[in-house]
Amino acid sequence: MTNQKNTLLLSFLVFAVAACSSGSSNKGETTTATQTDSVAAQASAEVLPKAEEILAASIEASGGEALLRGITSFRMKGTMSIPAQKISGEMEVMGASGGRLVMNVVIPGIGTERSGSDGTTVWSMSAMTGSRILTDEERERTLRDADLLKELNWKQYYKSATTTGTEDVDGKSAYIVTMVDNTDVAETRFYDKESKLLVRQTGIVKSQMGEMKTDMRFRDFKEIGGIMMAETTEVEMMGMKQIMTTTGIEVNPEISDETFALPAEIKALAEAAK
Repeated sequence: MTNQKNTLLLSFLVFAVAACSSGSSNKGETTTATQTDSVAAQASAEVLPKAEEILAASIEASGGEALLRGITSFRMKGTMSIPAQKISGEMEVMGASGGRLVMNVVIPGIGTERSGSDGTTVWSMSAMTGSRILTDEERERTLRDADLLKELNWKQYYKSATTTGTEDVDGKSAYIVTMVDNTDVAETRFYDKESKLLVRQTGIVKSQMGEMKTDMRFRDFKEIGGIMMAETTEVEMMGMKQIMTTTGIEVNPEISDETFALPAEIKALAEAAK
């Protein structure tokens, strides 16, 4: 039972990070022959726009560059659930410029998970798995996804972006864009042709449990402070469907610097590692 709780807790955390940042990644994932034939057939029937054009259109549809550059902080509250397991929890995420982030996930009967970044040190604290400082790819991915300007400055983090075809997402046609980051890790994004918004993202997330395939779908977009945001995110991971529903988002709230300060346990780990 303890192992099951541990797995579910970590699954919730990984899901939360991926959903909040849309930062899942995929290294070495292959496309099936059927998918390849389908994409190729559709691609040959139309002239596909360049990936740079699709990304620029998505930024404009999301609120525009000027408005997005004006975001310096956010606070989000929501619920997370695994319907098949009849499990649900609550989460709160706060972020600020400089790659600062703090997240709290509480799952009644299972446990609490905290994680965050002060812009340099990325950490995680769990009642079941203990405290640790993230390093290497986990650290780099978290810092990238915590950057409020990541979508505007995508060339800083990704070495390439290529339009590879089209595919229906929830009954609507979307462009497929494959992006490869600076560590040669790829992710596949799907941008709705009509709304221009990111509606699906597939890839692999690395965690303490190893590599996990994820398939995220973003739904129920709502304008908040002039920014288009998905209120519902569904993720297929570890053979389970997980749902995150946003119950409140604040754009540019006042958040003290102390909110992102390293917890005492993490400070001790950082000192010991020197």
